[in-house]
Formats: sequence, C-alpha cells, structure tokens
Amino acid sequence: MKQVQGYSNLVKDPSTGGIVNNDPAAYQKYIQQRNLAKQKLEKEKELQNKVIGLESDINNIKSDVTEIKNLLGTLIKSIT
Repeated sequence: MKQVQGYSNLVKDPSTGGIVNNDPAAYQKYIQQRNLAKQKLEKEKELQNKVIGLESDINNIKSDVTEIKNLLGTLIKSIT
C-alpha cells in the first residue's frame, strides 16, 4: 500500500489501483449513516404498506356502501 500524496488517511493498493480510507472515525461515521439510511428506508416501506392497507380498506368500505345503497333501493321499491 502506498500513501496517497496530500492525504494522510488514504492509501492506494498498487495491484488494483483502489484507494482505501484507513481512518477508523470516518469508517464509523459511514456505518452510522448507512444504518440511518436503512432505518429510513424501512420506515418508508412500513408507511407505504400502511397506505396500501388503508386504500384497500377504503375500497372495501366503498363496495359495502354501494351494496347497502342497492339493497335499500330494492327494499324501497318492494315496499311501494
């Protein structure tokens, strides 16, 4: 590994050309940010699932109300 000129925390792998950050504090910060991003995605997925469930419930209620209206219309017609 060769030190990257001008950067004390970066080294370059001569065989692959890859640059590696060997600063443990920066790595910990990256891990924390990654975990926060994962948590945010999980919360967004939970909210999307809740919205999908609520949409389904609303559509079921609409269907039930339509059925009740039809039954009431039939009942009124049979009474008169």
